[in-house]
Amino acid sequence: MDGLSIAASLTEIRSQLEGGVVRNIYQPARTRFIFRVFAGMDTRLLIDLQDAQIRVPVQREQNPASPSPFAMRLRKHLKGGHIERIRQQGWDRVVVLEILRREGAKTIPYQLVAELTGMRGNLHLLLDGMLVQSLRPDHRNQEGHAFRTLPAQDKIDPAQVAPERIEAWLAEGASRALAQHIEGIGKQTAKDLVASVHRDDPALELTLRLKEWLTYVRAPQPHCLEVESRATFYPLPAPARAMDTYQEALAAVEGGSGGGRSEAKDEDTTARDLRRGVQQRQRTIEKLEEWLLASGEANALQARADLLMIHHSKLERGLSSVCLVDPASSEEIEITLDPSLSAIENAQSMYRSAQRIRRGHPHVHTRLKKLRRELDTLEQAQAAHRQGLPVDAEAAELLKKRGKCRPPAKKAVPFREIEVEGYRIWVGKSASRNDALLRAAAADDIWMHAKDFAGSHVVVRTRRGEIVPDGVLEAAARLAALHSKAKTERWVDVSMTEVRHVRKPKGAPAGLVNVRAADTLTVELRKGDS
Repeated sequence: MDGLSIAASLTEIRSQLEGGVVRNIYQPARTRFIFRVFAGMDTRLLIDLQDAQIRVPVQREQNPASPSPFAMRLRKHLKGGHIERIRQQGWDRVVVLEILRREGAKTIPYQLVAELTGMRGNLHLLLDGMLVQSLRPDHRNQEGHAFRTLPAQDKIDPAQVAPERIEAWLAEGASRALAQHIEGIGKQTAKDLVASVHRDDPALELTLRLKEWLTYVRAPQPHCLEVESRATFYPLPAPARAMDTYQEALAAVEGGSGGGRSEAKDEDTTARDLRRGVQQRQRTIEKLEEWLLASGEANALQARADLLMIHHSKLERGLSSVCLVDPASSEEIEITLDPSLSAIENAQSMYRSAQRIRRGHPHVHTRLKKLRRELDTLEQAQAAHRQGLPVDAEAAELLKKRGKCRPPAKKAVPFREIEVEGYRIWVGKSASRNDALLRAAAADDIWMHAKDFAGSHVVVRTRRGEIVPDGVLEAAARLAALHSKAKTERWVDVSMTEVRHVRKPKGAPAGLVNVRAADTLTVELRKGDS
């Protein structure tokens, strides 16, 4: 979802959720949260950070048997609270839930900030504007301090766009220019907007059509294009079909899986590879663009380091923050410090960070240029393939390179290997082989083990830029259960996390590991499973 799509979704769900009571909170996946809300009827709110979605799901999905530590923290503070307001930060992909919880005569104001920014999305719990906890570490914020939201993008409000501005952008490439310059518009919305223009004055027509689509944000006219797994809040030409609500359109393109990660059953191999190639580059471009946005902090880092050098003789080691007056502007600036370092050491660390950011700029710009060129090539190949035309040689060469992201193992793996839906799953054969499996796995592979039972370690080999399908995760969890002392049970809880969160303690016996931040997946073992 881009900013406009999120705004359209909020238009529909506010009436269902505002004023409701938070009954419970679940975390079925690392970046996926379900809020059960009672507002005259039982309703569920889905927040998916990685898929950048906030909506009311149609189908219910299985909740973990054991909540994660972060889900437990959310329950502690928000359960029983009333959702007073759901608001969007401008047209950005940032949504804030304002929740009031009453304890006796006291009313406690909480805010839940959802940054729906894809791979780097985050969820922050605030108490009266102060950060309580974040789902993942955030360099901009510290627990117990005033929360600082994502910096505003240097873009124009879509309601304020004039034809002469659009006319100047058209020379840059219409759809890309709209997405780069107008707040809340993503690449796909920009393409649909440009495709809807057929007159002699495209700048004027785009301006008028943009204002028309803003009315659809307040009164959605949802359509779904199932062949492309797309749902929109605005009309699309055939073969797209109209839907009653935007929530139904979003659910329809998910194939009823509830997870948003299933592929169309009739999608051929070439179409699938093209789609994955496009998605992979879109995510990488998004990540690099976010880095460039955050890299504007280089000057601020250097300014804070300069202040520390000016005042270092007055600052003692052990401070976690300090407020200093900038002699140039006479403004008081708060600087976060590492208490284990002296003022000079903190300043030197800031200087090094600023230098790293500046050194990275040319490389990032070069990589972005290359990725955008590849993205254009693959998108053109997608359009040609839908029309029954062959994929050109340049696009075919890019697809061949997909499997070369991860280097092959240097030697044969000493454990069982099983393939499910094209994904490789490794199963350890003994305690020592479990250790070997962990050493051979990559940091972003998914590790599983039967919870509270002795058994084999299981690893799902991931593909960079792709989300492992639910069916593969369930198959791997069933293997972990079957290769454990829990294999005679009917229902087995399986711990699941990325390999980066699994550590082998020094000197520990073979097969023993420490696990941080694991989720739980419950599987049913049936007769005949082996």
